[in-house]
Amino acid sequence: MIKKIDISNFGAFEEYEWKKHVGNEDDAVFKSMNIIYGRNYAGKTTLSRIFRCLELQELHKDFERPGFNILLQNGRVINQDNIKDQSNLKIRVYNTDFVKSNLSWFYNDEGTIQSFAVLGEQNVEIEKEILKLRNELGSIETKKGLLYEESVLDKELESLIDEKNKKCRELDEYLRKKAQDIKNASNIYNVPTYNITSIKQDIKIISTTDKLNDQDIEIRRKLLKEDARREIHKVQLLTDEFLEISDHANFLLTKNINPSEPILDLINNKILQTWVREGIGLHKEKRDSCGFCGNLIDNELWERLDKHFNQESEKLRNEMDICVKKFTLLNEKISQYSLPDINNFYSDSRQKYSVVAEDFDCVKRSFLTGILTFIQELNERIGNIFEKRSALDIVNYTKVFNAELIKVNQLIVENNNRTLNLYNEQAKAREELLKNEVARFSELIEYTKNMTEISKMDAKIKEFKPSVVTKKDEISEKILKISQFEEQLEDESRGAALVNEHLSNFFGHNALMLVSEGQNPNIKFKILRDGREAKNLSEGECSLISFCYFIARLEDELQSDKDRLIIYIDDPISSLDGNHIYFTFSLIESVIAKNRDYRQLFISTHNLDFLKYLKRLSKPNDKTDINYFLIERRMKKNIAGSFLIKMPKHIRDYVTEFNYLFNELYSVYKQVRGDRKKLLENTYNQFYNLSNNIRKFLECYLFYKYPNNKNPIDNLHRLFDEGNIPALINRVINEGSHLVYIDRGWKPIDVEEMEKCVCIIMEKILEKDPEQYNALLESIGQMPVRAVELVNG
Repeated sequence: MIKKIDISNFGAFEEYEWKKHVGNEDDAVFKSMNIIYGRNYAGKTTLSRIFRCLELQELHKDFERPGFNILLQNGRVINQDNIKDQSNLKIRVYNTDFVKSNLSWFYNDEGTIQSFAVLGEQNVEIEKEILKLRNELGSIETKKGLLYEESVLDKELESLIDEKNKKCRELDEYLRKKAQDIKNASNIYNVPTYNITSIKQDIKIISTTDKLNDQDIEIRRKLLKEDARREIHKVQLLTDEFLEISDHANFLLTKNINPSEPILDLINNKILQTWVREGIGLHKEKRDSCGFCGNLIDNELWERLDKHFNQESEKLRNEMDICVKKFTLLNEKISQYSLPDINNFYSDSRQKYSVVAEDFDCVKRSFLTGILTFIQELNERIGNIFEKRSALDIVNYTKVFNAELIKVNQLIVENNNRTLNLYNEQAKAREELLKNEVARFSELIEYTKNMTEISKMDAKIKEFKPSVVTKKDEISEKILKISQFEEQLEDESRGAALVNEHLSNFFGHNALMLVSEGQNPNIKFKILRDGREAKNLSEGECSLISFCYFIARLEDELQSDKDRLIIYIDDPISSLDGNHIYFTFSLIESVIAKNRDYRQLFISTHNLDFLKYLKRLSKPNDKTDINYFLIERRMKKNIAGSFLIKMPKHIRDYVTEFNYLFNELYSVYKQVRGDRKKLLENTYNQFYNLSNNIRKFLECYLFYKYPNNKNPIDNLHRLFDEGNIPALINRVINEGSHLVYIDRGWKPIDVEEMEKCVCIIMEKILEKDPEQYNALLESIGQMPVRAVELVNG
């Protein structure tokens, strides 16, 4: 019997010492029955592989430089070097390696299921049962038995199906032709991929309101013929230049200036004054005599003219010239304003546009008239510079001008939007025309009536099928029984029957079974589901079959070698539901544990429900000859490793994860409250998992206390006064327990922060729920406390 194990290097185990982690007491050993619990990936399968190395007497090919020492009851030690010399050990291991070796069919199409021999002799009674079953089956040729009755029912069912299929084909032909007609009428419906499936779907959604009258149809057809108009650009608004120019013009027109020494003849005759002024430009500094009369022009005349046409008058004349030019440019700008061609608008918008355009032209003419009036007045003043004129009261048409342009632009926008929406309107019209066509056609071919008849045929077929199925099931049952009896005729073929017996008796799985094929010595097994070869088995189905297969292979050895048989069962309940978990326990209990047909038994699991059942296994004759262990994954010096330790009392006695999580938090809390002897213990494992443990503990606690929310954490505010949840707890729940906040994986663990968080939670639960707190303390072997004791430390 195996007592202890040290593992220097084997997979997840490294530098593991039994006496350091389990102990060196007399009771700290493997016993006749050993229950091992550990979460997934903790190292359970790795430990089972060491035992399988002993079974196969060879090292596992996937582990480099393995190192381990296994202490036996007789004091002998087995290690990686002498493993081939241990033929006296009778070890049988169930784990994933066993399944891959014996049931490789689960993992690849070319794999097989190895057959195995079961002790027994041929039974003459079996042959009699087979003959009886064959007579009950009969044949079609003899027109007797179940097979003939099945053929008659098949023909009746086939006739019903043919009648229904004929009706469906006729209806489908109508629909297919109509769908093609709709598809070809692309100018109306524009459905290039329309087919029988399309028209069936449309028939399902149409109603009587989808039918259109002739007038509505004509309106929609005309809409489809309407061409989209080209986009019209909006007209730019006029900047208000008139106000500034007109104000300045009125200033110039009314400005009063006088010559220094006026020449009365020129003052009284503006034509003469203009003639003289133009003459000055032609003669001064160019001629000495008059170009008109030939008389000499002396200096005295030039002096008189200069005093009449002084600098002030010339400046005024120049400013008025500039003002005239500005008015002229504005006149040209306004004159160039033109509106879009009326033919660019949709016909039903042209009347409205024509009215707006006419109003615009009227404003434009008035605007230009006012500008020309200013130009005329300025020119008059320029001709008689010393005669001031009255200011002009000319309306500034800029705002009115722009207002008319805004109306034009609004019509342009409406017209352009009409172009954009035309496609949508035409698409809607096409859809309405299509629905109308489908609705009229459906009514024409009496589609609803035909579908009702087909539904009645379907119902009749459905009503008839059970009798056919029942007959086929009866035949399958007979054939199956014949197959089962035939499998028992040979020793190796009986192995499959034994597996099927376990599947049926313990798991209620009549649908799944193993059958043998081939002849000795080349018999192989294959899996059937409902009489047909099974493919794509679920993980749970694979677990059921593989464990029943292992138990069936083991049964003969349980009788012949039970005094030295060491059995190791690694996690046999992967992906199973609650019923199957219980039945797996029942299979272990009835075949192995109840009769104590073993020398030593190891069972490992990750499932707390299964662990609960394992505690109910029949104990060895010596009730104390059972031990419980825990495999856990720890961080040691920043390296993750697996460790086998004694199972904590709260798991051994209470099982629930709630007790386990409370113990994890309390161990930290106890250290903070004064017992820091084991704080960290050269490992960050406790603190590395603490964020997750805090979150999961609060979820469990809050769910049982406030079971009114799908997310228990939403009730966290009810634990704290007035809902004032400490920010630290929120941070641990929302960030610390999820590596989605990726920066958490880059930062060291804040131990003091974790300790503080645990203290807040523990003290709040004790304050608000002392009975619950003390019950949890007792469940993990701690003395209950009072709230005052907690406050005083």
